[in-house]
Amino acid sequence: MPRSMIYEFDRELDPDRLTYGDRVRMSPLGLERHPSYGAREGVIVGMGSPNSMRVKFDDRVTVQAIHRDYLVRVANAKQQTNQTRRAS
Repeated sequence: MPRSMIYEFDRELDPDRLTYGDRVRMSPLGLERHPSYGAREGVIVGMGSPNSMRVKFDDRVTVQAIHRDYLVRVANAKQQTNQTRRAS
């Protein structure tokens, strides 16, 4: 099964699951624990340990591994991307 199909299948089972390519920002818990991240947004580019995601924040050069509980998906970012692709 191709990698993209696996992620689509995971998304159908758990719509809140974070996957590669999702735009994320710090959750309230993440901001409480790491206030220096502030309102930064980024993209998930990989997996760290079993409970962390590797995130490339927009204003940073390096990729950061962050616990998945500290991240929340940016609302409608994925939907807007899909709608833009369909319109093209």
